[in-house]
Amino acid sequence: MRSTVRYSKSFLLTAIAAISLTVSACSAKNDETVDTTDDMRAFLAGMPKAELHLHLEGTLSAETIVEITNRNGIDYFTTIAEVEQALANRPPGLMGFLEHHFKSQNVMQTRQDFYDATYSLIEKLHENNVVYADVFFDPQAHTSRGIAFNDMFGGIDAGRRDAEAKFGVTVNLIMCINRERSVESAFEMLDQAYSVREKIIGLGMDSGPEYGNPPVKYEDVYARAREEGYFLTGHHDVDVRDSVKHIWQSLEIIDIDRIDHGLNAIDDPELVVELARRSMCLTGSPVKRSTDPAPQDVDRIRKLDSAGICVSLNSDDPEEFETGYLTNMLILFQEASDYTKADMTRLVLNAFNAIWLPDSEKDAYIAELKKYAVANGVEWNNVTLN
Repeated sequence: MRSTVRYSKSFLLTAIAAISLTVSACSAKNDETVDTTDDMRAFLAGMPKAELHLHLEGTLSAETIVEITNRNGIDYFTTIAEVEQALANRPPGLMGFLEHHFKSQNVMQTRQDFYDATYSLIEKLHENNVVYADVFFDPQAHTSRGIAFNDMFGGIDAGRRDAEAKFGVTVNLIMCINRERSVESAFEMLDQAYSVREKIIGLGMDSGPEYGNPPVKYEDVYARAREEGYFLTGHHDVDVRDSVKHIWQSLEIIDIDRIDHGLNAIDDPELVVELARRSMCLTGSPVKRSTDPAPQDVDRIRKLDSAGICVSLNSDDPEEFETGYLTNMLILFQEASDYTKADMTRLVLNAFNAIWLPDSEKDAYIAELKKYAVANGVEWNNVTLN
């Protein structure tokens, strides 16, 4: 049973009527401001965190890509400079992002490649004080290239087990449908995963384009996944055509357990009410490209948070955006939003509340977060808004 932060009715009404974004514009910083900034950054760095929206294929560093490329004798991305140039020159928008993303993920070809990528990711999560993570992986993107499902998954699972033992980070896996592929291909993926389904916590849906490939396309696939014990989620990318319509489909037809991205929900007041009624959590990813002045979607996230919606912050594809891994993303988001320690703690608390684990296990994580926050001067009532 899902649990979430609870807000009073009077708070919700006041917040919805008076949502605003206040961004600090101070250019001159005195010693006190510098100390406060340093204190906030240290607070965010040390905070125990949960990461719910993270693509394995988007965590390949330039160094890892080059190492794997040269090991496999591939004729592109043979130098770090080449990878960095490709990142800098990719076209804007989802499809421009995917163009680079697909090219970099295709360097992985062997069980060892998937092992190395997974182990390296969990080590970086540990460095960011992430204690729990759900990690997406895209089987169709690899099996369509002739890589055996068992080789791919065997490398991911072995890397996860070894890194969990080494670094103490709990990682669950979410297998994703590539939404632009056929329904038959998605069913084939479920068939391939059947023998290891107990090692995979959820089924998601990513890739693109989203328009023309709505959630309802995969209604029957999701229904079977539910029968096989998977939790359900799916990407609802920001500012794509019919984004709000697709969120409604996921709620009413798929009966989804969590929504990835989905920040256009703030555009529909009835949808905001329905998300609150269902205690539905959105996994926000306020990424920042080098050309962006600040992390994306800060305003939407703040409005959703002010309206009492469970929204968390997640790094998405940390090696493909300037925001990087979760600690740096939290720092950049805080500096763009002027959120307090209590506000930032609430966003992290939302992630822990949205984990697909028994309440006893979630409560243990939340107790550690509360202990940390209170020890750093945070009033817990300001976190939960009780």
